[in-house]
Amino acid sequence: MALFGDAKLVLCLFFAICCYMTVTQAEVPADCCLSVTNAEVIKHAIVDYRRQVAGQGCTLNATILVTRRQKQLCAPASERWVEDVVAHVKQLRKCCNKAKCRQANKKKRCLGVKAE
Repeated sequence: MALFGDAKLVLCLFFAICCYMTVTQAEVPADCCLSVTNAEVIKHAIVDYRRQVAGQGCTLNATILVTRRQKQLCAPASERWVEDVVAHVKQLRKCCNKAKCRQANKKKRCLGVKAE
């Protein structure tokens, strides 16, 4: 009888540890920009972007621009030139998703561009 009691205790302890590990791993911080630069970048070098929102695990609003070589650049979210780069990336995604455009620009323009 005591054997089953010990097994239940060990099972409960194991379950509690698994639950704790799941919660702990869920709180791993995201890769955030700690600062932004106002230096404009060439929009043709950028193939992807993502938005960083303050209060969702990061401390400031930013747009993370990704180059063809997968380098991440932190830019201010509200600057006009950043919006121009984002518009260029959106247009590039549309073009590179079309077979005709993708074949014509296969080696240069669509290199590194992710699908929508």
